[in-house]
Amino acid sequence: MEPNPYDPRARSDLSAQEHALMDFMENCMHGDDLSLIDRYVAEDYIQYTPGIGQGREGLRRYVTEIAHRRPGHREWRPIHLFEAGRFVILHKLLRHVVIADFMRFDEAGLMAEHWDVVQPLPEPDYDPMRRSQEDLSRFAALFAITK
Repeated sequence: MEPNPYDPRARSDLSAQEHALMDFMENCMHGDDLSLIDRYVAEDYIQYTPGIGQGREGLRRYVTEIAHRRPGHREWRPIHLFEAGRFVILHKLLRHVVIADFMRFDEAGLMAEHWDVVQPLPEPDYDPMRRSQEDLSRFAALFAITK
């Protein structure tokens, strides 16, 4: 893997919201500490990812029944972390997918709403920090463009 000069794990300037999201991802979603759901997630948490239930209990069920059971659930790499007002965006790499998580925090500093974009790795051994080489065939196939 190429070095990541933007690695959120190496940053010393994380805001409280960024720190909360990183701690939650590292130690709950990709770890085993389910108590972080009660610590960081609002009771009336709104989930926009299709298939995951609402509130803390919907999230807890997803984490215990799916997230913690997927192969390599502890393996993840944070790529970028951005904050804008009450929103924090985390771009991360997992074994088989790339994810952008969009989290809105409430006035109490709790995670209140979540959206995400998930895509399969665009190529084997994908590294989001490796510069690309031009090859438009993937895009032509994606958009069903023929000559």
